[in-house]
Amino acid sequence: MPKTPSVLLRMALEKRQIELLDIYHSKEKDLIRVKDKLTGKVILYESKRHVRDLTRADEIEKLVDEIEKALKSK
Repeated sequence: MPKTPSVLLRMALEKRQIELLDIYHSKEKDLIRVKDKLTGKVILYESKRHVRDLTRADEIEKLVDEIEKALKSK
């Protein structure tokens, strides 16, 4: 059964000890709320694209990298 981009994003984040809490959709972008499992820190990440439009695995990995970098910088 094919997985949706949000499920693939959740799985990729889990590998890095980050929990996907919510995805808020707007007209132009998505707001992604995540929690670092090690520190308990929660951030709201503003993505440049909609998660539902991510089709390739490398796009999802790039988004995960950006989210992880945002978590570490705050």
